[in-house]
Amino acid sequence: MKRGIFSLSAGILGVVTLLAAPLLSAAQVQMKEETLPFAPPPKEWKAFTPSVRFSADQKRMAIVCRFEKKFAVLVDGKLSASYDAISKDSPHFSPNSAQVVFTAKKGNKWFVVKDGKEGAGYEAVSMFVFSPDSKRLAYVAQKDKETFSVVADGKEFPGFAGVMKDSLEFSPDSKRFTYIVSNDKKKMAMVIDGKPGPLYEQVGPILFSPDSQRYAYKAQRGNKWFMVMDGKELTPWEMTGVYSFSRDSQRFAYTVKEGETWSMVEGGKKGPAYDGVGVAVFSPDSQRMVYLAVEDKLRFMIVDGKKEKKSFEEIAVLLLSDDSRHYAYNARDGKKQFMVVDGKVSESYDTVFFPIFSPDSQHFGFRAQKHGKWLVVIDGKEGKAYKEVTSPLFSPDSKHSAYLAQKEDTWVLVRDGEEGQTYDSMASPTWSPNSSHLACLGKTKNGWLIIVDGQPAKTQFSGFIKGSQLLFDDSKLIRGLAIRRPGPEFVRYNLTLQ
Repeated sequence: MKRGIFSLSAGILGVVTLLAAPLLSAAQVQMKEETLPFAPPPKEWKAFTPSVRFSADQKRMAIVCRFEKKFAVLVDGKLSASYDAISKDSPHFSPNSAQVVFTAKKGNKWFVVKDGKEGAGYEAVSMFVFSPDSKRLAYVAQKDKETFSVVADGKEFPGFAGVMKDSLEFSPDSKRFTYIVSNDKKKMAMVIDGKPGPLYEQVGPILFSPDSQRYAYKAQRGNKWFMVMDGKELTPWEMTGVYSFSRDSQRFAYTVKEGETWSMVEGGKKGPAYDGVGVAVFSPDSQRMVYLAVEDKLRFMIVDGKKEKKSFEEIAVLLLSDDSRHYAYNARDGKKQFMVVDGKVSESYDTVFFPIFSPDSQHFGFRAQKHGKWLVVIDGKEGKAYKEVTSPLFSPDSKHSAYLAQKEDTWVLVRDGEEGQTYDSMASPTWSPNSSHLACLGKTKNGWLIIVDGQPAKTQFSGFIKGSQLLFDDSKLIRGLAIRRPGPEFVRYNLTLQ
């Protein structure tokens, strides 16, 4: 079966056709709507709207409030103790939504306040980091003009003369924490679990293996760079670059420079030399490794140790499929751009964006610009041209696709190639977990609302919170965060499908 621009192996693109079975029609969808306002501050307190934060599960809200010269944080309708100031980047929710933290000033000291409890006072505090399991919290504290510390789990650890910005992090299993420090002689060290390692001229960011059992970072001593793996210095090079672990944590690869050339080192063995090399990308099953190489100003891919025949002036956004069988990237030659899948090059476009595989790895799509119009290409077949389109979104069962498209002054949801009703604007297309429903946001002259399987809900709002997504708790309950004006009033909006 011929499917257009790609000719690939059986099992993906060009052989498998999307199953576009119709979803529930508008007449079949019954909706029960529920609006739950978040509690406002006491009457005399004024909320500072830009500070509002919502938990990841969208069930909690925190916002900084002011009364005369005092400040407090309102969390779930309860006001914290009052302070002389609260930092601009506060408050913060933990990843599991259970805890809230903010930084506050009382007198001449700053405190970290976690779930209403104040930590020790410092001249300044910054760089909040929660562990992935949300059970641990770490931050940088300035004790005086010359001394910094890292506070983890309420305990102070040495910070020397300085702590490198954005270097504080936890391992994936949350058991270890690290950061980079410098001394007054401008030497640097990696601190792991509060214990400083050797001093170097420079230290690069740490990388934990996915299973958290291994770690690596780069360091410089004199005019040589090397990787430090699990505390052991590896072979020194003129320079080291980017590095990565495989998904199973067993493989590790990094780039090195000798003279004017770069190579990939994997398993202790150095590969061929090129003018430049990019980060190694491992497949989900950890069996394959793909990376970018440069030679004579042209870029190409090294796939499983073999150089692809085709080269380009530019290559970007490499992606491997979940089943590890396929890889894709966008490329450019001159003014023309292409999508490359498993080494096969598509027809040319003015612009191509972001390769996307379906969850089952059997389908592939991307958005592209052609003759000034935008379109979505799925399994090699071009969709209708529009003024603008979003990237395709495959359903969890991989049988359907959807994207938003701008016709002129209106937007439409395109599902399995079929256009729905037009709206002034649209956003956040979301599939239900069982792939039976498709929801998105739509804007009319009266406000924003949720649309499910083409049917608009009745309740409209001034807007939905920027950056928030529609959430399916299950295949019947949709949740969103909305705002009503004047006020503003923030609300939780639940839509139950019956």
